[in-house]
Amino acid sequence: MSYIYAVMTSTDGGATWTTVATVTDTAGYTDPAKLASDTLDSRYRDALLAPTVQAVPLLAVHVFDGPVISAPAIATASIGENRQWKETGRLLSEIAADLRQFEDEKKTAEAQLLSVQTAIGNARARLEGVAQAAVRMGMPQIDIAHAADRSREWVRKIGNLPPQETGDDQKTALLKAIQAAGGTWTTRRAVNVLSETGHPVTDKRARQLLRDLAAAEVITKTDPSTATYRPTGD
Repeated sequence: MSYIYAVMTSTDGGATWTTVATVTDTAGYTDPAKLASDTLDSRYRDALLAPTVQAVPLLAVHVFDGPVISAPAIATASIGENRQWKETGRLLSEIAADLRQFEDEKKTAEAQLLSVQTAIGNARARLEGVAQAAVRMGMPQIDIAHAADRSREWVRKIGNLPPQETGDDQKTALLKAIQAAGGTWTTRRAVNVLSETGHPVTDKRARQLLRDLAAAEVITKTDPSTATYRPTGD
């Protein structure tokens, strides 16, 4: 035969009691006194952990032979002050232990984060230091950027290099030089003049600039077999 128990509460110090639940035991208890005691402890703990902040009422559990409630109860358990204080103290200790564990975990996580941030900062400083050395040695910017997994703009920034020059800047500089000096212009002359005016280019780039100016009819090729030009109209 299964037991049935009633959970009762009192908010006036035990003068009156209200039955808040009637439950049939499904856990297979064989000792009605233990069923009453365990149920009381569980219900009281639930009341302490309730999300609303309010006074926990007095609780009592009466166990009866099932399947229906019939007086008298064969076992009872009720909470008095000493029992309430004992259970409350145990729960407070559990929560305090959880809190200490969480605080310790937080400290450990913060220490690990600080260590990672320090390591990142150190690695970033080493990366910039080696890149700056590479710039001073004349290593091509594109190679530095590729090896460091960074942009060419980053290389120019940490190497204190001027902004990357555009093709229009180079073309404008060459055009001004040709218009000012006139005469015959070869690839070597274009490279030298651009270098002197702060626009260093390769021979290949210089030839392209001369071809661009010729296409714009600013200069005219004077020798079909060589890259030799003069200002148009000279």
